[in-house]
Amino acid sequence: MRRCCGLSGSLFLWVGLFFFVLPVFPAIGAPTQDPAVRTIVVFGDSQAQGLARGLQRDLIEDPHFRILNRTHPGAALVHDRGEWLRPVEHFTDSEKADIAVAMFGANDRLDMRDDNGDYLHFRSDAWRRAYAARIDEILAALKKAGLRIIWCGNPIARSAGYSDDMKYINDIYAGEVKRFGGQFVSLWTAVADNDGHYAAYGKDRNGTTERLRGDDGIHFTSAGYELIAEKVIGLLTTAAANTR
Repeated sequence: MRRCCGLSGSLFLWVGLFFFVLPVFPAIGAPTQDPAVRTIVVFGDSQAQGLARGLQRDLIEDPHFRILNRTHPGAALVHDRGEWLRPVEHFTDSEKADIAVAMFGANDRLDMRDDNGDYLHFRSDAWRRAYAARIDEILAALKKAGLRIIWCGNPIARSAGYSDDMKYINDIYAGEVKRFGGQFVSLWTAVADNDGHYAAYGKDRNGTTERLRGDDGIHFTSAGYELIAEKVIGLLTTAAANTR
């Protein structure tokens, strides 16, 4: 009996020592956040989705940046807030980033209803005020989260009428973004001919001539999105633009 008790006592002693010593060792593989890495989160519609993927491809070998794609194809500021504001609020409530890139408008040249249910016609003064107020909601949420804001305008399109509407919407973006201290990036002639007109083909980021715009005359090909992504990257890698 004494021998048995002695073994039990030794066993409890070793078990106690094991659990006492175990917490001293650091967890292996614990995630760490490198302060040298800047996180970029992208919000917006299908154009923004293409831009996010372009940024991911362009920066795939650059350890200084991490790209988070929080876009929603089909998102429109003329629709319910769940499409355009909720993704931003959900992100700022649960995740962190250094820079926010936004691109909307491809689906927004439509009439809409304001918060009171009143029907607003596209391009009317009331529509413009309501649309600007929705932009401000996004900008306010991003600014409150301490994010540097880069808002990309829409590029020229094959359709003259569509292009004219995008120019009208871009003008609203530029004014509101400036009021909130963000940066508005014009992509109007990012892919265009020498006279600034729409062009489906052009030189990619490697200098090779290929198709850069999609069949719809609005979106870009993968090579085209990589090209416009470079415009954004240029802002991130120049000292003059390295402010929030």
